[in-house]
Amino acid sequence: MKPAALVFACLAFAFAAAAHAQDFTPTREAIDAETRGSVFPGFRQGQTRPVWVWRPPSAPANAVLPVIYMADGMGGIYTVVGPIRAAIASGAMQPILVVALEANSDPETRAAEYLRGWSGGSDDFTLHERWFLEQVIPWAERTQRASHDRARRFVGGFSNGADFALSIASAHPDIFAGALVHSPVGANAGWVADQAPTQRWVITGGTREQGGTLERAGNLPREIAQALERAHAPLRVCIGPWAHNGRSWRDVTPGSVAWLMNVGDPAALSTPREQSSCQNSP
Repeated sequence: MKPAALVFACLAFAFAAAAHAQDFTPTREAIDAETRGSVFPGFRQGQTRPVWVWRPPSAPANAVLPVIYMADGMGGIYTVVGPIRAAIASGAMQPILVVALEANSDPETRAAEYLRGWSGGSDDFTLHERWFLEQVIPWAERTQRASHDRARRFVGGFSNGADFALSIASAHPDIFAGALVHSPVGANAGWVADQAPTQRWVITGGTREQGGTLERAGNLPREIAQALERAHAPLRVCIGPWAHNGRSWRDVTPGSVAWLMNVGDPAALSTPREQSSCQNSP
């Protein structure tokens, strides 16, 4: 199944326009051609849910690859793959696998799936979490040559997907070696767990993220980063003058993924924005 066959859900005001921006279109089309999808039984009876997989064409067919599991379907694929695809093809970055879970198309249900303790009272988060851990990951390892090694397994997302990534990584340090957390909006710094120092963390946030929930969450990335710093966790923090959209997240991804997954030289792969806005500790 090709990505065009299904409509992925994410923050429409944030990602759709940026993902289709003129300068990104050729890369997006190439990524579409290289991505494959499988439709899973969902976590509720009668429901189905697609899962997307991008594997670098240059990777040996039988190679088991380090993997990052991304929220928000093709939006998650574009966020990670867009800025690193050329580096992998050139050999500047080691090949990685990107597996992306499709979000529910209803914004309310999407939030319920991504936010632990969601105020709506649904059990969707628990069911979605179990589906991800017990069905998606074993399938990716069994059929897509995703690494079984905890040290090479990561989770990531943007916006509410970042909330999901932070929550899942914090709750399951035995499964994930770290998380890519772009612009969280509904998380809580209290989610940082005692085991955080055993993992690696990328936390990003834009000072121009505005409007509604985003306004209220303006300090959240800093608060999460400060909680991780107090825990002495390995941390990369990127805070700077960008908006809440796909273009911005892509622009703080290549060096961050290299640092998070240890698959390349972060200094050599970082964008100018990363060079001016990101700090690693230690």
